Amino acid sequence: MSRNYERKSSVHHSVPEAKDQWYVLHVLSNKERRTVENLKRLFRDDKEVGDLLQSEPLVPIEKVEDVVNGKKRVQERKLYPGYIYLNFALRNPDGSLNNDAWYKILAVDGVISFASGRKKEPLPMPARDVEELMREISRRSEGTRPKIVINVQDEVRVLEGAFQGERGIVEEVDAEHGRLRVGVTMFGRTNPLDLDYSQVQLVPEDERGLPDAGSDA
Repeated sequence: MSRNYERKSSVHHSVPEAKDQWYVLHVLSNKERRTVENLKRLFRDDKEVGDLLQSEPLVPIEKVEDVVNGKKRVQERKLYPGYIYLNFALRNPDGSLNNDAWYKILAVDGVISFASGRKKEPLPMPARDVEELMREISRRSEGTRPKIVINVQDEVRVLEGAFQGERGIVEEVDAEHGRLRVGVTMFGRTNPLDLDYSQVQLVPEDERGLPDAGSDA
């Protein structure tokens, strides 16, 4: 076992209290709820690991109103597809990592890695990020909002992932599942991205075709 996994993290000088430790799990897309059930099974069957859980695994959702065949329907949609937020005391007060719990969570069916990366120590979210997450969840939970209408050839901005902040043109739309294919051009090459509606933002009409504010272009 590598000593790097046992020593105190050099990134965080202080560790949040158990109740304030939040971690981001990268999980199989469209398998978030099944993965939550698998995690709950681990916490239920393994008391030592279960005792570290501070609150239920969280998959933030919002309610979206759509019209299909002239009828309104309300659907639940995940705010952050492919991620689960875990309120879990994975680090001890001295900053050391509970390796046993870490490995057992990674072994749960559906879990890919902690957001910090498979080869890096899992780090708790900064308090500021947790606060922003909770505010966003609270804001999105207030009522039902209309579904965003996105069409082919619309210009959008990517909100997360390797191309975060880049603009692209919508090439395909799967409105039923809220999925898009977006072509993002970088270094003269177009990169097709398969994204969820929640992972993009429509560029206002008066800004389309113009460089982003603050761009060197």
